[in-house]
Amino acid sequence: MKPLLKSFQTPPAAIALAGAALCAMGAAPAAAQTRAALVQSVDEPGRNPYQETLSDLTCRGTTVCSFNFAPVPVGKRLVLTHISGYVDTAAGTLPNGFIQSSFGGSAYATLAFTGVRGPNSALGVRIFINHSVQAFFGPGESLTGRYHVNGSGDAMSGGALLMLSGYYVNAP
Repeated sequence: MKPLLKSFQTPPAAIALAGAALCAMGAAPAAAQTRAALVQSVDEPGRNPYQETLSDLTCRGTTVCSFNFAPVPVGKRLVLTHISGYVDTAAGTLPNGFIQSSFGGSAYATLAFTGVRGPNSALGVRIFINHSVQAFFGPGESLTGRYHVNGSGDAMSGGALLMLSGYYVNAP
């Protein structure tokens, strides 16, 4: 009886040639592919968030509430993006609000803001502050905040709170 299939012997050179052809076909698409570069944004807001909240309960009966925030760390720049808080005034006068930072000597930057009247309470009228801003402060600068009703005949009648938020970037 004769076998249905004959045994074929393939020369080694043919196997090598077939293997090279298969590799070349698979390598062409791989060579055309590029990999995305992995990058990292060191200045992305979520990487170095900043938020500081201070209260002043000693300004009741005066015309000024003051807040002294921590200095900007060495090697960083603060990007201030939001100011919020509240202050209670006896007659509901909208206070003038300021964020200031000294550049050194008598030079300083001032960021002014105001608020809106809220409900009356036993402490007077609560004034709410809620402002989006964009301001920059350099390494070592100390920020101060103030609410004042000077010259209005009004006075602070309760507590006050001031919150600053933003993020740090690396200083050049």
